[in-house]
Amino acid sequence: MSVEIQCVWIDLTVMSEEQGAEWCADHNFSTADVRYRDDDTGETTHAIFAQFSADEVAEGTWRSVYDNFPEGISVTTGERKSMSEKAHSTFVIKSFDEEERIIRGIASTPEVDREGDIVEPKGGRFKLPLPLLAQHDHGQPVGHVVSASVGDEGIEIEAQLVKGSGLPYVERVWKQVKAGLLRGLSIGFMADGVEPTKSGRRFTSWSWHELSLVTIPANASAGISAVKAYDIDDIDLDEQLLEAEAKSLDVKNQALAAIELINQTLKPKR
Repeated sequence: MSVEIQCVWIDLTVMSEEQGAEWCADHNFSTADVRYRDDDTGETTHAIFAQFSADEVAEGTWRSVYDNFPEGISVTTGERKSMSEKAHSTFVIKSFDEEERIIRGIASTPEVDREGDIVEPKGGRFKLPLPLLAQHDHGQPVGHVVSASVGDEGIEIEAQLVKGSGLPYVERVWKQVKAGLLRGLSIGFMADGVEPTKSGRRFTSWSWHELSLVTIPANASAGISAVKAYDIDDIDLDEQLLEAEAKSLDVKNQALAAIELINQTLKPKR
């Protein structure tokens, strides 16, 4: 389990919900799932942007963190228990279909990832359709894995991004795929069979919960090997900003690591 930010709290007595949402967007936090906290008089005091379900946090690991955030903003963290969010991946995007928004990929022969671990393809259990996400953001699903076949060479998959949803973030992700900014696939799972290895761990049995389009998968060989033609004129100047935004995810990961260290000295909010 790893310590992660489960939700971002916006104190509405200090700033507006819109200002808080802007801050979240600037720092790569999802604003898709918003809740509200009222005081005893019924007045709304906080807007709460959930990053993933509270049910996924291990009991007794909750922490509230105020340091290193602007006035009016705090976060709640906890040890996430339901799945590993580290980008285990030997997936390669082989091609995609412009008209149907179909992505086809394959899990290559199991190999050691950047963190020294191995995920055995034949150890996976799953039920289709699986959610297709972008960057493991559970608040912003973009489609489904509709086909998955396990063999000696790995897992062949076919996934489809939704069409005509009217959701701007889905169109944004599709443009990122076409522009080559999301070049890998990464699995989110919960492991129940683990063996130690010289370099790390071998996951022999695991429950597969989601597949994500990612910028940098854990496996160095993962990437797009073939892409069907698409109309380059459809990509406007905004695409030039997407690569810089993708790089900002690294900054967020560094911040989460710092927060994890802070949490070791903090007590739960009473």
